[in-house]
Amino acid sequence: MAQQQIASRLWTLAKHPQFIWWLGHCVVLFCSFFYFYYWITFRAAEGESYYYTAYLGAMLSYGVVVYKSAGIPQPNWEYFQRLNRDENVFYLGLAVLWFFNTPVIVTILPYATFSLFHLITYFRTNILQTFFPPPRQPHSSRVPQTSQYEKWANSTSKFISTWVHQNYDQAMKTVSFFEVVVITAMLIWNVLTFKLRLYILLVYFLFLRIRFHMSKFTAQTFHNVGNFLDKSLLPPSASPNIPPYVTKAYLHAKSAVIWAGRFRFQRAA
Repeated sequence: MAQQQIASRLWTLAKHPQFIWWLGHCVVLFCSFFYFYYWITFRAAEGESYYYTAYLGAMLSYGVVVYKSAGIPQPNWEYFQRLNRDENVFYLGLAVLWFFNTPVIVTILPYATFSLFHLITYFRTNILQTFFPPPRQPHSSRVPQTSQYEKWANSTSKFISTWVHQNYDQAMKTVSFFEVVVITAMLIWNVLTFKLRLYILLVYFLFLRIRFHMSKFTAQTFHNVGNFLDKSLLPPSASPNIPPYVTKAYLHAKSAVIWAGRFRFQRAA
């Protein structure tokens, strides 16, 4: 009887679109892990299938979210506005871009980080609840006994909740740093070495502009990077050994970034 109840709850869970969303994040996390393993063992070419499969998982997860929030695609301005206010749309589009181009390992780190938090949070709030649902309030005054498995589920749930609460902000700061600094640098290098086309870098700059207005972590990262570069390249704090043309080039680049980020994207209400 108990097994039938668990099977029924599992079937109910599996029919929900959020379960498909969760499976997508599982694919992202585990395929990212295997691709990193191949990469650090100098066999990146052998593990490319994991890289592309990870992005298939990302497209699945973000596609479910976009469909749930925006609905069936419609050729009208209102639908476009809904898409424009949803940052998941831009991560979905970026996943498609990475899927159809040469692997750049650092691009997958933000997706893997997001998937880690989504995976364990869903496991805590849905998977554990399915196998170990909260006990119903007894009619008598007797307190129902808790099995060892239920105690394990409760302690695991509390551990995950505490870990997420303690590490989420720092993880998002790290992701923002990778998006703004590391991925940008790697894309520039790949464009200069003709491994990627210039339009990919331009699309990514557009993505960063959107993230600047939608994410406080990205905005703070831009602020921190700007302060660091100002101190390193502009007088009076810059080293006198910095050539004037480097300072001038930086000022032009900074002005271009400020101009590009001037127009704001509307957030969802």
